[in-house]
Amino acid sequence: MGFEVVAVDLFPPSGAATSGKICWVRADCSEPLPFRAKSFDVVLSREGIEHLENQAGFMRECARVLRPGGRLVLTTPNVMHLAARVSAMLTGQRTMRRGLANEIETLRARIGNRFYHGHIFLIDYFRLRYLMRLAGFGKIQVYTDRLSPFSIALGWMTPVMYVASRLAVKAFRRKAHQHCRAVAPREVISEIFDHVFSPALLFGKRMIVTSVRE
Repeated sequence: MGFEVVAVDLFPPSGAATSGKICWVRADCSEPLPFRAKSFDVVLSREGIEHLENQAGFMRECARVLRPGGRLVLTTPNVMHLAARVSAMLTGQRTMRRGLANEIETLRARIGNRFYHGHIFLIDYFRLRYLMRLAGFGKIQVYTDRLSPFSIALGWMTPVMYVASRLAVKAFRRKAHQHCRAVAPREVISEIFDHVFSPALLFGKRMIVTSVRE
C-alpha cells in the first residue's frame, strides 16, 4: 500500500517477512520498543495485546514511537460481545470451547525468562480505552469484522444492560458528590455508551480500535 513497513515480533518470521520486502526486528513488546520517538506514522497491533504482560507500558510505547497525529490500529478478541458475557458468567472464560486458563494449556512458549502467553491477558473495551487515554490517544473508534450469531440471538438483553449501566453511572455520580471525587464529563460517558452499545461491541467477535496520537 506504499508504506515502508517495520515488523516486530518475539519470534523469527516466515514467508514474506523474510523475503527482504519487510524490515523485521526481534523485540519483546512488553518492554521498551527499539525505536526512536516519533518514528512512525501508523502503528498496527494485530491480535497482540492479549498476549502481553505489560499492556500499559505497551500503550505508552505505541504513543512514544508515533508522531503527533499518527494513528494506532489495534485488534484483539472482543470479550464484551453478548455470547462472551454469558460464557464469562457461567465459566469465568470468554468462550467455553477453550477450556479453563491454566499454566499448562495457556502458555505457548518460553525463551529464558521471556514468555509467549496465550490469551491470558484478554482486555475489554473499558480497560483498553483507559490505557489509550492515559497514553495520550484520542478520537477513539471501534469496529468489528466478524459477527457472533449467538450474540445476535441474545440481542434482547441489550435494553436491560443499558438500563443497568445508566443506573451504575447515576449511582457513582451520587457517591462521588458525597465524597468530593472527580466525575467524568457527560461527553466522556456519552462516548463510552456509544461504543459499548454499538453493534461492533455487542455482536462482534473481534474488537478493532483506531485512535490518534494527540
